This record gives sequence, structure tokens and C-alpha cells, in this order.
Amino acid sequence: MSFIEEIKQKAKQDIKTIALPEANDIRTLEAAEMLLNEGFANVILIGNEEEIRDLANTKNLKLENATIVDPKTSNSYEEFVSKFYELRKEKGMTLDKAKELMIDPVYFGMMMVKCNMADGLVSGAAHSTADTLRPALQILKTAPRNKTCISIFCNVCSRL
Repeated sequence: MSFIEEIKQKAKQDIKTIALPEANDIRTLEAAEMLLNEGFANVILIGNEEEIRDLANTKNLKLENATIVDPKTSNSYEEFVSKFYELRKEKGMTLDKAKELMIDPVYFGMMMVKCNMADGLVSGAAHSTADTLRPALQILKTAPRNKTCISIFCNVCSRL
């Protein structure tokens, strides 16, 4: 069994909910369809629902079982703004800046993880490592006594 197949088997034994903040990227939607079809994760797509569905329809992707959350219209937006402000006010965060950042799908998704609305978040197809890690460090932080974090990229190639 391949490394990826082992990971999939383990994931099927304990289904988690994964937030995907890059739902305006067709590769993310293709991955979401695969996750849903193979049944090893629940999926939350973050972004404008109409735009996501229109993009999915261009490739006939089936995403009916995905949850779509738009930060701009979410019932959680104000709560997330308030929590983010409280987390960062000693670092100079203002309410206006918190409102602006919480519209960003990566920040919004990290707050979903912080508030136990998602178990994890996957980003990096359309965002740099820095733009993915910054919200994670600001919202989730590192474990106590840890001052460093890592980013992992797994590229699987078929054998020739």
C-alpha cells in the first residue's frame, strides 16, 4: 500500500472536517470532489457560494455534500471578528482591521479551526506558505514552549 493510500485508510477510520479556503481555485474544487467521493473527510469550502458553484459547474464537479461558507454572510463573522480582535489587541489589532482580515478565507478558516467548527485547514495551492502560516500563527499559535513551526509539502509521483 502506498504512503497516500495508508493516509487515506487512516482518515476513513476517523472522519474529520477540513476547511478549504481556496475554493475559487478549480484544483481545490477537484480535490474537494475527490475527498467527498472517497469518503475520508467532510469538506467546508470557504467563499462566495454562487462563484464556487459556477466554477464547479464548468468542470461538472459534484459538490452537493460540501458545506459552503461565505465569510461575508456567515452568522459566525461577528463572533470571529470579536475573538480575533481579543486574540490580537495587545499586538495592535483594531476592530476595523479584524473585520477586514476576517473576510479573508484563510483567516476565516483558521478561526473555524480555533472555534472547533473544522478539524483542520488545507491551503497553499493559491496562497504562499507565508500567507497560510501567518493566520495560523496569529490565531492558533504554536504549542506552549514551542517557538517554531513547520510547513509540509507532499508531492507524490508515479514510478516510471
